[in-house]
Amino acid sequence: MRILLTGAGGPSAISVWKSLRGSHQIFMADMDPRAAGLYLVPAAQRLLVPRGDAPSFVECAWSACKSLGIELLICTVDAELTPLARARGRFEALGVRLPLSPPATLELCRDKLALLERLKSAVPVPDYAVVDAATAGKAHAFPMFAKPRIGAGSRGATVVADARQLQALPQDGSYLLQELMPGDEYSVDVYLRADGAALAAVPRIRMKTDSGIAVAARTVHEPDVIDAAVRAAQAAGIRYVANVQLKRAADGQAKLLEINPRFPGTLPLTAEAGVDLPALLVAELSGKPLPDGLLPFQERMVVRYWAEHFIDPAEWSQLCGS
Repeated sequence: MRILLTGAGGPSAISVWKSLRGSHQIFMADMDPRAAGLYLVPAAQRLLVPRGDAPSFVECAWSACKSLGIELLICTVDAELTPLARARGRFEALGVRLPLSPPATLELCRDKLALLERLKSAVPVPDYAVVDAATAGKAHAFPMFAKPRIGAGSRGATVVADARQLQALPQDGSYLLQELMPGDEYSVDVYLRADGAALAAVPRIRMKTDSGIAVAARTVHEPDVIDAAVRAAQAAGIRYVANVQLKRAADGQAKLLEINPRFPGTLPLTAEAGVDLPALLVAELSGKPLPDGLLPFQERMVVRYWAEHFIDPAEWSQLCGS
């Protein structure tokens, strides 16, 4: 299968490439000609594209799929998800499969406040409030945790130690204030078939992070976390792959943080544990029979390290001029 992966500079795309490279022809795309993943494929399979939120992005991706004969488009960049999902019909008319959740689900997951509001009847969620002038003037049980309602990774997230720090945050409703939960944090890789049935839910504990990316992690069997992740994904309307994040509160209850409706960056650990999500996706889209019920997995651990990939600078220059 001819597969185009976007976000070649990120760990998600490279993780998908690791899974599928041996049995499929992989094309890599990114807006940055220095993106590492671009140089993991031959020069003819590298593409530069606009930012995911640029008006020209969808048209550029569509044209690339048409000219290259792409059969499957996998995007790994948050900003690209909704624009592509809204244009799904155009791609499918070309014969390009675009396995994304519905646009309404993608928009729901993008707004962390809206997600908690929608899912609080389905799964445990932390105590929360929008940061505005009224909230800043109330008494709170500090320390608390604040993060942007809309955003990716851990950018802008902070522990709020007292009222002074709370009042220093934007008061325009763009931040979410939550109870500070001291327990383990889980990232659960889930897979829901096109009909919404759950096939996989593999929790891992983020043992060490760097810039929001797990550099040491281990998979764990935590039945309550698995159950909460599946219920959250199904209640949100997720289809195919997503990453559900939960954290244990002071009372030990696992509560929902957010849902990222795309491939995560720690896929190799999930695959090593026994569940290869990219291969599962390709199998479903190819019409192969899929199991009923959750796939079993093992408890495994990973530590990550840098790996160098040397190229001739002429390859970069050629790509910049393309």
